[in-house]
Amino acid sequence: MRVLNFFLILRVILERGNFKLIKHSYKQLLGFIMCRSNLNRKSPIHAFFYWLNLLKGPEMLLWRLETFGFIFPENCPDNAKIHLNSKL
Repeated sequence: MRVLNFFLILRVILERGNFKLIKHSYKQLLGFIMCRSNLNRKSPIHAFFYWLNLLKGPEMLLWRLETFGFIFPENCPDNAKIHLNSKL
């Protein structure tokens, strides 16, 4: 099930990904994935199990990616996407 959820998340990122922000904030996204930020600092082994646990249900992870702006909301019009990235 976790493997299917991983591919579901990849598909959502490919469909709704904010690639301009991802390219601009690559180090921040990498820090988020590797759990290196000050709020969620974990060792690499603990980070692996943390992400494995998050893949039980992809809703929380997708919500986090939407909150940080790495993916757009589902029904986001094109002019809103342009407006969101205007400050980059």
